[in-house]
Amino acid sequence: MKRSLFILSTIFYFNTAFASAPLPKDISDFRALAEQCEHFASEQDSDLDEQRQKELDASLEATCGKAVAQLKPLREKYKNDEKLMKVINAYDF
Repeated sequence: MKRSLFILSTIFYFNTAFASAPLPKDISDFRALAEQCEHFASEQDSDLDEQRQKELDASLEATCGKAVAQLKPLREKYKNDEKLMKVINAYDF
């Protein structure tokens, strides 16, 4: 029993001790927009009715447009932070 508790506490310690720090708010906001953009882009289909296509177009413009506008300033701001640049560069529009 003591051994099991020791193993579990060791696993918990290493999982939390090396967890990555939270992302800065601007990166987190960008990431959320970029993921929404990718989601809406994946819904594009030539078989959609006109109303749904208009809704998707509006969602794409709102999310992708904002994400694209944030991309260059974020790259400049975090150009010396390799970890954050990996997050930013994971999305290229």
